[in-house]
Formats: sequence, C-alpha cells, structure tokens
Amino acid sequence: MSPAPVLGLFPAEPDPVAGCPTCRDLARQREAARAAGDGSRVSDCNVLIRAHPHGPRPGGRWS
Repeated sequence: MSPAPVLGLFPAEPDPVAGCPTCRDLARQREAARAAGDGSRVSDCNVLIRAHPHGPRPGGRWS
C-alpha cells in the first residue's frame, strides 16, 4: 500500500492589483461567493486573480 499523500496548506489569497478593474471585479465576485458559501467559486476567483497578467511585481513575482 502506498503511503498517504502529504497535503500542504492553501496559498494565501492573492491581492487584487490596485487600479485594475478586472482584479477589482474578481475580488468582488470572490467576496460574493464567500458570502454565499461557494468555496469553489472563491477558489476560481483566486486562480483568475493570480493568472491575470500585469507584468513583473517588485521582488520578481508576476501577478
């Protein structure tokens, strides 16, 4: 039998980029989904915020 997988913690929720209307809209959708108890949609919004292109951030991270 294989050993049980080791699961890590979820990464911190991404912050929307200031001044970006797409990020602002996704953050609003995320909060509405959280209020409705829709954890799947919260996760989807987090993925979309992380993947939304803005170029490099300070420290070498891409947003």
